[in-house]
Amino acid sequence: MEPGFRLHYRDKTVYVTKSTLTGVRNGSTTVYETDIEGAHITWTFEPYRGGMLITLNARSDRPLGILRIDSLVISVGTPQVTDRIAFLGRSMYANETRYPCELGEGQEYGENCVGKFRHLADKGILMAGVAPFRNTYASVAYKQADGSFEFYAKTDFTQSESQGFMLCAERVYWHEAATIDDFLRDYRELLPQSSFPMPKLRGWNTWDYYLDRVTPEDIAENVTALKSMPFAGALDYIVIDDGWQRGWGDWRENEKFSCGLATVAESIRDAGFIPGIWMAPVGIKSDVPVFSEHPEWLCRDEEGEMLYDMGLYYLDPTHPDAEHFILDRYRYQYAAGYRLFKMDYVSPLLKVKSFYDKTATSYAVLARLVQRVKECTGPDAVVLGCSLPLECGADVAPSMRIAVDIHNYFSHVIWIAQSLAWSWMYNNKTTRIDPDFMVVRGMETCDEPLRENKRNDFVPPPRHLQTDRDRFKNRWRHGDPFNALEAETWANLVAISGGNIFLSDRMAALNERGISIIQNALELAGDEVRPCYQKEDTRLASLWKGERALLLINWEDVPRQITVDGMTHAISSHKPYTLENGALTVSLLPHESFAAVYL
Repeated sequence: MEPGFRLHYRDKTVYVTKSTLTGVRNGSTTVYETDIEGAHITWTFEPYRGGMLITLNARSDRPLGILRIDSLVISVGTPQVTDRIAFLGRSMYANETRYPCELGEGQEYGENCVGKFRHLADKGILMAGVAPFRNTYASVAYKQADGSFEFYAKTDFTQSESQGFMLCAERVYWHEAATIDDFLRDYRELLPQSSFPMPKLRGWNTWDYYLDRVTPEDIAENVTALKSMPFAGALDYIVIDDGWQRGWGDWRENEKFSCGLATVAESIRDAGFIPGIWMAPVGIKSDVPVFSEHPEWLCRDEEGEMLYDMGLYYLDPTHPDAEHFILDRYRYQYAAGYRLFKMDYVSPLLKVKSFYDKTATSYAVLARLVQRVKECTGPDAVVLGCSLPLECGADVAPSMRIAVDIHNYFSHVIWIAQSLAWSWMYNNKTTRIDPDFMVVRGMETCDEPLRENKRNDFVPPPRHLQTDRDRFKNRWRHGDPFNALEAETWANLVAISGGNIFLSDRMAALNERGISIIQNALELAGDEVRPCYQKEDTRLASLWKGERALLLINWEDVPRQITVDGMTHAISSHKPYTLENGALTVSLLPHESFAAVYL
């Protein structure tokens, strides 16, 4: 398992192994230096918690021309058929555990972290980029034609930065024999600590039930219903999501909201809540005036074509006039009375290779955008970075969304749990995570027909042949909407995650069971949680430990008995269990959860 590194130029790639270099010890740290294509390379290995922190820098007295650096390349051999290749991160496509046969040959599979294990509670090989990032990064698993695997840590540079005189690959944490639990615990210690408050935001949002069809009357109905709920005192915000604006890029009130945003905000305040509002500040569609009037404001790719992603074009916030346009809308909303700003569809800026400001890198652009929004509003305003990457680091936004939209389907619960398996480390450290809405509506939990109740029965090709689009379609609203047990599992996971809690059902339509699920879940809420993998877990952790509660989840489609050893707390739960000699045993139906509070 000899380490190496690769430098990628426009017309060639240079690969260097550690055995060809001579290292110099400085205490416990070893530094390797070499000259390649006129660049001086410094490759550093620093011991950390049984593993290594690795950095690679390149410098020259002329433009380097390096487009990408793979700062660590290792061969991990040919896995056993029952081994697991784990991808940990927030990607909508890659954040899951797979068997080797489920990965196609000659394809890059990248996430924040990648690892290989005999089973998910065993020690294995792990590689992860250490946030905060300056440039886009991925830990990659690559399957060779002979079935063996290569892991590598790649950093991509913007067009202008690649022509600089100094390049630094993102820092990598590599361990040859660690459990996922231990590795992530140690990784959390590497993350920077935020210096400003990270309040746990709680409220109700219009999106998941109403989508973009919401009206002021809908908001008023739910505000009234919420005030009668047993948990009303635990909620602070009422957030207007998509559907209030004239168009993406035309952030003025549409006909539905002709009464004005200020009028709606006043009614929310009068009911005892704080108004919040959603906006996608850099997203723009071609049918709004700004698109045709100011094409110079738009982000472009390396070929000069306008960046188009997720059905949108994107404003370049480093362009002074585009930035003024963006911030002017936030000033207007703040003046209208809004104090929570949900900032969405900003992550596509990570794909921009050249900004108007040629010195800017993608993560720095995102951090600067949030900072400018905070400056132009007020000290009582809060930013929720929806799609703002956690890898931006500390002191950027007090809250960041971690995953795909929820919707009331268990396929989405699995999807978000896979993101939470990585993102929990950031919570209450660099930011407050937002796992998305605590929705509970289903056939057994509400007293009206379900909306958006179209079943997705997409049958994907074999996993090793699936494209990103296939993986997305296979998860998006797949199967049937929530039954009561699935709704309870999702509510419990949101509560125990330690993140924000926003409801998003039509509250007047929930029946007694739906309301009680929310009420019971809120009793679990703490500040921190971590997944703990058990030997029998196939793809996701069945045990989630919070600071004041624990949660067991049966992710399988069949009943399962789960036993957890080493219990040191007495517990209280609404469900039956046995606790003998430190072993907790519960029996769970498909997709059911068991929540318990420590005594």
